[in-house]
Amino acid sequence: MKSRIGALMLAILGAAATSTSMAQSTTRKLPDAVTADPKHYTVVFENDIVRLLRVRLDAGDTAPQHAHVAYCAIELSDSTLKEGDAQPSESKAGQVFCGDATSHGPKNVGKALAESIVVEFKNRQKAR
Repeated sequence: MKSRIGALMLAILGAAATSTSMAQSTTRKLPDAVTADPKHYTVVFENDIVRLLRVRLDAGDTAPQHAHVAYCAIELSDSTLKEGDAQPSESKAGQVFCGDATSHGPKNVGKALAESIVVEFKNRQKAR
């Protein structure tokens, strides 16, 4: 019984260490989307509360790794995007996604232009 509890504690500590190192690697200092990739990300509106970005990834295009603060994304077209080795994710025009601060480098693995509007909430790391 003691060996099972010990093994369980080691597993929990290992998982905590892994998630801490993963969190640190995802919060490393990356440039924002517009700085990292002005070809695909353009500012369409900005004030002291939000910044709205228009995102346009042609079929086969990949955006370099970059960071976003807490955000909502509105899909303007159907799209299929992929992040690294993860499975592709499909979105439909009109879908809305919101999330906490993140970093990524999406690739358009679909056959058409992937277009969206991203609303970044300034000075926010977490969505409400």
